[in-house]
Order: sequence, then C-alpha cells, then structure tokens
Amino acid sequence: MSLKISGVETHLVATRLDPPIVHPFLGARTRFVSLVVLVHTEDGPSGFGYVTGESPRQMAAVGRIVEDLAERLEGQCALRRTLLYDRMWNWTVDLLHEGAATLALAALDIALWDIAGKQAGEPLWRLLGGYRDAVPCYASWSLWRHFTLAEIETAGAELVERGFDAVKLRLGGRPPEEDVARAVALRRVVGPDVRIMTDVLWGLRSDEALKLARLMADSEADLFWFEEPVRDGHWEGLRRVREQGLVTVAAGERVSRLADVQELARSVDHAILDVHHIGGITPWLRAAAVLEIADLPISVHVAPEIQAHLVAAQRTGAWVEYMTWWDALFEEPLRPVAGKLTLSGKPGLGLEVSRFSLRRLAVDG
Repeated sequence: MSLKISGVETHLVATRLDPPIVHPFLGARTRFVSLVVLVHTEDGPSGFGYVTGESPRQMAAVGRIVEDLAERLEGQCALRRTLLYDRMWNWTVDLLHEGAATLALAALDIALWDIAGKQAGEPLWRLLGGYRDAVPCYASWSLWRHFTLAEIETAGAELVERGFDAVKLRLGGRPPEEDVARAVALRRVVGPDVRIMTDVLWGLRSDEALKLARLMADSEADLFWFEEPVRDGHWEGLRRVREQGLVTVAAGERVSRLADVQELARSVDHAILDVHHIGGITPWLRAAAVLEIADLPISVHVAPEIQAHLVAAQRTGAWVEYMTWWDALFEEPLRPVAGKLTLSGKPGLGLEVSRFSLRRLAVDG
C-alpha cells in the first residue's frame, strides 16, 4: 500500500493554563494557542501533530505555511517521511528554518510518524527502538517565578502528595540570595529524595549565573539541574558556567539547527530537546544521535504526549517535562502515575484527538 497523502486539516485552538504563568519575556499568560494538524491518507490511517505558540495570529501564520506545504505533499507516500521532511526543509529554505517554518515542519513530521506507527501496528516508542515503555517525568506546570515563598511551599507539598519525585522551580528576576532562599524553602518541604530542577529562562549573564550557581552549591538546595542560565545561543557563556562544576548545567530547548546540536554537546552536562523547536521527530532523532556520541543524557521540553515516546526509545533518554496544558485535546490524555508516564501498546502516538475539543477550543487567527 502506497499510503498516499490525501489531505491535511489545520485547527487553531486555545487551552487554559492552570495556574496562569508569568513569563519573563511574554508577561502574564492564561492560555496556550496551539495548531493541531491532521494528515489523512487514501484508505489508510490518519496522523496528528501539534505545535504551540504565543498568540492566535502567530499560530495562524504557522498554519498558512502548513497549508502551503500540504499542497505539495498531496499524493506523496506518507511512509517516506524522511524524504518528505528533507523536501519540506528545501521548500522552506527562504524562511531560514527558524520560527514559524520550523513549527510547520514539526507539526507535519510528527503526524507522518504517527501514521507510520499506525500502519505498522506499533506504538512509536517501540517502532523507534523500544528501549523502555515507561519514562520518569517531573512536574512543571507550577512553581513559577511570581510565586511567593508560601505559595512555593504549598505547591511543592501538593506535587509530592500527587506522587511526583521531581519538580521544576523557575528562578531569576530577583537578587540571587532570594532565589537561593526559594530553592531551600522548596527543598525543606519536599524532602531530600525529590529532585529539584531549576530553570533560569535565559535570564542571566554568565558572571551572574556563576554567582547564583555558587550560592546554590553552598546551600541546602541540592539542585538536580540548573537550566538555561544564560542567553539563548550564548554557547561560550554556557560553557563558562559548566566548566566550574558547581551545578549540573542543562540547556537546549531552543535549538533549531543540527549545527547547534554540536555546540550544545560541548556546552552542557544534560541536553534538553524540543520536538517542536527542532522541527519534528525526524530532526529530533538526528540530534539525539549527535548527543549520544557525547554520552549526554537527553531530556525534553514540553509536549509530553509526543516526546515521552522519543525519550523511551533512547538509551540515553532521561526525563520528560510534564504539564497538563494539552490534556483537553485528547480523548484519553497521557497521565503519570507515581511520577512515571507509562506508554501503551496502541499504535502510533497512541492518542485520539478529540473532535469535540477542536470545536470547543477553536479560536480565530
């Protein structure tokens, strides 16, 4: 069966953030706007992908690129996903392979991999190698920069009560001594056995990041990792922080080019990839191969429904960032039990997009 692509649907939806977040660059956010893409084949399975952004207009722009690519994909064999990815990459060369173009490629490429798994009758995690069928995840929808100390303590206790043994705390935007106090307060609440991942959200110069790292290392915080301490793409600054050996430096979620994966491998202790920002599963796997050569653990940023499969398939796969923000898109969302995401034997990504939710959550671009 050739599995010719017969059509592509795009749906612009908004899902609620609970609790709302305050981002250092984007301000207060109460929702995420996502583009859901459904790729259909003649007499065969359909696949889905989704990507997320800041506003309906921005994501509508991504949708226009998807629709343009869809016209070229129609009639092509959906199983030739690597070839199709490289063709889509060439078709968007004038868009410089960052931002909207990369997100458009990601949505379509993810959908093609979902089709591949369904056609093979295999879940994606097994199709890609099947190293394990369950992956550890950390709670990442809480513990934001704007939380007070009391809110940090309450939220930390609630996350442990829900069975998580790893949580993420956002840092930055205040004197380093205050950030240390926040991390220590969280540590005292969650106890010695819970991993605390911290995320600085690219907020510091390398000298400032080093000062905070030293203070953390001398405190009771006992951080599991120190994520994105310096400006995105500032590889020299990242290496400067890492070389001191004070904390485990993690970064990589904004990497969108394979050339930058090599820089990442030289700059961190723990790599973090994002299937959306890198352009899909096909380039994600290429990046993972580079990072495996460096013997770096690989964790992922957002999209747990998709990236749990990728982490599960890798020898060096480590952690999945878990949040509930996209649960409403699916008939039966992937949810953790005792801090782990266990993947089913259902083919492809193992999820069914809710048509009801696509209508209920629809927004105009």
